Amino acid sequence: MTGGLWGSLFLHIGLSFPTGRLWERRDRVLVIAGYVIFPLAFVPALLFGASDDADAPRNVLLIADEPGLASVLTALGAASYAVLFAFVARRALRRWRATGPFERMQLTPVYVFSLLTFLLVTIAQAGAGDAAFWPAFISTALMPFAYLAGLLRSHVTHLDHELQEHIDELRASRARVVEAADTARRRIERDLHDGAQSRLVALALTLRSARLKADPGSEVADLLDRSIAELQTSLKELRDLARGIHPAVLTERGLEPALESLAGRAPVPVTLNVPRGDRLPEPVESAAYFVASEALANVAKYSRASQATVTLARGAGHVTVEVADDGVGGADAGRGSGLRGLEDRVAALDGTLELESPPGRGTRLRAQIPVRRFRRDD
Repeated sequence: MTGGLWGSLFLHIGLSFPTGRLWERRDRVLVIAGYVIFPLAFVPALLFGASDDADAPRNVLLIADEPGLASVLTALGAASYAVLFAFVARRALRRWRATGPFERMQLTPVYVFSLLTFLLVTIAQAGAGDAAFWPAFISTALMPFAYLAGLLRSHVTHLDHELQEHIDELRASRARVVEAADTARRRIERDLHDGAQSRLVALALTLRSARLKADPGSEVADLLDRSIAELQTSLKELRDLARGIHPAVLTERGLEPALESLAGRAPVPVTLNVPRGDRLPEPVESAAYFVASEALANVAKYSRASQATVTLARGAGHVTVEVADDGVGGADAGRGSGLRGLEDRVAALDGTLELESPPGRGTRLRAQIPVRRFRRDD
């Protein structure tokens, strides 16, 4: 009787793999049934069946020698094995189907060897004898390796899951950093516009009023003229600084007008292919604008180009901004912090940045930024 306990134990381990716990009531019922059926299924047959082998040990459980009844009880014992196998196989198949691909990698070797062993033992108990028992023993010997393989896959899956969580958190953290930087840029631009710039404009008006009251050609008038000129230069530099931090037109009117304004200030002729469309999410608009801004700044500094082209295209779930010039080429993203910063900004939004700059054949900077993952109010 105790010899059947090994089957009960393997059934328990198989249904509780890989956590070692039986979380559902149906699993606990099947395990309890295993602890009853495996050691006790053929005990009733022993009560009424004597062995024909003279060398066999004496059956101490024998009540009466009734071969016909013993055969019926043996068949019932084998049937209990078969019924339990059917329920266990059905439960294992349902659980296997309900898991994801990584969990299936864990469960497959364990379930295959456990069910194969169970099936072979059931066939042996049904009358096949040693012809099925020996394969069952071999399958049983291989089961520990199946459990080890499943546990190894479970460990690898767990590590992969943790790694993916860290990657997702890193991506979200990068996106939050970019968003915080853009928010700070907008605040600084607004403070400059509403604070220092407004006061300088008011000062310019005051100086002009004073200039109207000064005698023409006097030393005071000349001093006021120079002061007004210096103030206008300071205002222009302040406006350029504010635009470089974060252009107000981008916040107020959107990406297309901001690109038009950017092209209008470029030192080389810029052809715009920028069709108007609905407003894009703020992180996407900011990233696309600064890609174009950095590219045009590099055109002015390094390319020696005679003209440039800015193209904006809206695709299914993404927006693409491309800046091309006819300059000397040879640009390298690894040499300058500006392009590396752009690459980080675009990557933080799950986008891609591509640079093509063969020597003597101009430069093409292309960024593709996904839009679906953002809402307009992000």
